[in-house]
Amino acid sequence: MTGSTRTAVPAAPGPAPDRDARRRWALLAAAVSGTLAATYLALAGTSVGRKVAADDLWFFQVESLTRTQLGGRPALVLAGLALAVFAGAWLLLGLAVRLGAGTRAVAVVATLWSVPLAIGIPLFSPDVYHYAAVGASMQNGVHPFTEGPDAAGDLPGIRGGEPIWLEQPSPYSPLFVRLLGLLGWLFDEDVRLMVVALRVLTVLAIVASAVCVLGIARRCGLDPAGSLWLVVANPVLLLHGVSGSHNDAIMLAFVLAGAWAAFAHRPYLAVTLCAVGAGVKIMALAVVAVIAVDAAWRLTGTARRVRRLAQVGGTGLGVFLIAVTACGYGLTWVGNVSVPGLAQEPLSPPTALAYLFSTDDPPVGPIRAVALGIGALVCLWLLTRVPEWGILRATGWIFVTVVVSGSVVWPWYLSWPLAFLALTGVALERRIVVVASVAAVFLALPGGQGTLPLLGRPLADAVVVAGVLAALGAAWWHRRRRRPPVPARAAP
Repeated sequence: MTGSTRTAVPAAPGPAPDRDARRRWALLAAAVSGTLAATYLALAGTSVGRKVAADDLWFFQVESLTRTQLGGRPALVLAGLALAVFAGAWLLLGLAVRLGAGTRAVAVVATLWSVPLAIGIPLFSPDVYHYAAVGASMQNGVHPFTEGPDAAGDLPGIRGGEPIWLEQPSPYSPLFVRLLGLLGWLFDEDVRLMVVALRVLTVLAIVASAVCVLGIARRCGLDPAGSLWLVVANPVLLLHGVSGSHNDAIMLAFVLAGAWAAFAHRPYLAVTLCAVGAGVKIMALAVVAVIAVDAAWRLTGTARRVRRLAQVGGTGLGVFLIAVTACGYGLTWVGNVSVPGLAQEPLSPPTALAYLFSTDDPPVGPIRAVALGIGALVCLWLLTRVPEWGILRATGWIFVTVVVSGSVVWPWYLSWPLAFLALTGVALERRIVVVASVAAVFLALPGGQGTLPLLGRPLADAVVVAGVLAALGAAWWHRRRRRPPVPARAAP
């Protein structure tokens, strides 16, 4: 492998004392600025872009930092500055890693940033309140896959969820829904306690992801500190995982554990872990397919490969089907995977393209169907690249394809492709992760409103489509001018 494609970056030239001083200052600046920014967001974040309907959804609120006291424009400017400082702090931490900071330093700084996010009200989305609403409604006889939480009536346990989703059946996988029902029972439908429990689970999932990232990095010969910075200290994961408490963080922990197990030559354990992750979010099944192909191509002979492909892939699919069947809901949940598509946000490229055709009567359905078909074909092609690219790189680009071709895209969806692309060992993909992570910080206001819609339609849609076309053009140009990158692989 060529050294130019690795994520491990040599220390900057210069006298060692000078480099050590720069590293210490970068770490200190990152820790202080990031913690201050996270603290402001935790205290005042919902002052802009607020979609949460109820005012009593958290344990405290700083009245002097609300939009009413600050005014609309100052609140927006201050929130934007806090996000910019947080993104800058992450880049400073990356500089410290380049100057030689280790995994312990990265973990300490990420923990400092996470503390205020873990204490404050959920930011950037009220989805965690919808999770709580699903769990509370199940205690009142609501079937989560045929009715929305509001079918239970005006219950305290469903407050905080957005009306559009409270009216819809759950799009989540049955294992996760059963977990929500358990939390609703355990905490007697208390919204705040259910949200705290979900936050604890997502934080534990992020810790588990950190362990997996370090294990994968060492097996693949990558810089552990750099990998931890790119994946776990990543602002997308911290803002939307710790604060937002999205179930994407839980799913990500399972698929990273599955990838780590695959590198340890335990494919059956790997697909089992990914199948459990699919019980949280179904796209984890894509990693089952990648691991099955990788396991098959480690053998020689067509017959042996086909048999191993069927055995490993069948194990993962079987575990998933058994688990969701044991939940007792049958297949009623399958038809609900399209529910998130009710949100016609411009961040989804197919949706944006439809609105460029017509703002008044956009052909959303047909264009989404075509995009889904193209995405499926691209994913199948990417599976053929697994023997050459390896598990991490193939999975990362499959996740990119799923996100780009999907009917709806939210910033926290980026946490899965960014995590895998960060671990490929390819320098270009590392840079993509850095740029995309910083950009994603500004895709939503802390109160839960997307920023692109503020541009109005069709300008917001044009920005998204132009961005996708620019990315495709850059990829084509790079492919013509550069040799194919060498991805990271596990040590034999």
